[in-house]
Amino acid sequence: MSDHGVTLTDLPLEGERVDVSKFSKVIKVAGLIGAITLAISLIILFLGSGPLRESFSYSWLFACYYFFTIAVGGLFWVLLHHVSNSGWGIAVRRVMEHLANMLPFSFIFFIPILILQEPREALYEWMELLRVAEANGQEPEYLLKNKAPYLTMGFFLFRFFAYAVSLSGIAWLMRHWSLSQDSTGDIKYTFLARRFSAGFVPVFAICSTFMAFDLLMGLDWTWFSTMWGVYIFAGSALSSMAVIILTVTFLRSKGSLNKVVSIEHYHIMGKLMFAFTVFWAYISFSQFFLYWYAKITEETKFYILRNTEGWHYVSIFLVFGHFIIPFIFLLRQQAKKDMRQICAASCWVLLVHLIDIYWIIMPERGPSITGGEKLMIPYGILIDALAFIAVGSCMVWIFLRSIGKYSIYPPRDPRLLESTRLVN
Repeated sequence: MSDHGVTLTDLPLEGERVDVSKFSKVIKVAGLIGAITLAISLIILFLGSGPLRESFSYSWLFACYYFFTIAVGGLFWVLLHHVSNSGWGIAVRRVMEHLANMLPFSFIFFIPILILQEPREALYEWMELLRVAEANGQEPEYLLKNKAPYLTMGFFLFRFFAYAVSLSGIAWLMRHWSLSQDSTGDIKYTFLARRFSAGFVPVFAICSTFMAFDLLMGLDWTWFSTMWGVYIFAGSALSSMAVIILTVTFLRSKGSLNKVVSIEHYHIMGKLMFAFTVFWAYISFSQFFLYWYAKITEETKFYILRNTEGWHYVSIFLVFGHFIIPFIFLLRQQAKKDMRQICAASCWVLLVHLIDIYWIIMPERGPSITGGEKLMIPYGILIDALAFIAVGSCMVWIFLRSIGKYSIYPPRDPRLLESTRLVN
């Protein structure tokens, strides 16, 4: 752990670069697995047909959105760090920036299910309904007709492009300023990042919210929720902080960040993870309670579907696994100040976030593919695992390769010493 008595003479002016050769085997294995599983996945998406291709479209959306939430959560922490003028996180900010700069790649993985007609219509029924109605010279049903200004193919793709450009552009710009300060030491980049972050936060909120509306809520175009964007955001912030903790720990085990990161940083990151565990539960319960109280069919069907067949047990598990268990565990200060315990909690958070995203997407697959006959697909878990391994391995390969290109902490940030001497 870092010493609170660290001075500028203890820290190299050029910072500290991660020696990726120390985990080159991990990179090679991730790349090999990613290449093989990605090739199989693309063959299914581009050349497959019938129920397998349609079912795999849901698997691909699940995998892509899971890793997107982690990347966009990294951007949230970067923006929050700057807009709040936070000093504690300077030592770990570069990890957040690297995570946020995975956004362009996460958007690229979505492309196959958006450009191919059969996969996208398997996911989004409204697209097929509009196409068939137009081909037959008929008007779509009343509700879809009234949502038509928003639910159109061209506008849908335009919005996705806008989300990709906006979020990826913000992530790139924030890291560009940070890296520029590494070279020049000019404090103006600190002020630029702080000033523009205040304007970028609303852009981030709008893009991440409507991305959740379009890609997740759009799976059932007749359902709606005004709390949906915040619900997905809570999971994104929580899971990305878990990844940041695990990444920092992994890098420290390879000899990096030891001079700048202390147990105090783990304590704060643990507290933030605890805070968003509570926030997720608050939003989740609020949405459920309001639906239960109002009993409006167009709203309650979301939970009715997810309390049918085996999904009922998943719903119950999320109550305990996503809130009660991590809440009790992280309530203890020792759990947040012990690396093994906080890393175990981080792994658990990533697992329950995965189950949460799965629970959001997969109950819609059965009725869509089978016409409402059953909710479970016999081979579903196999193709879901294939998609997850493909996207996950590729993202890990890209992330680990990029992490050694620059100093793993901003060496010329004027508040670096404040961060290394953190006490809370």
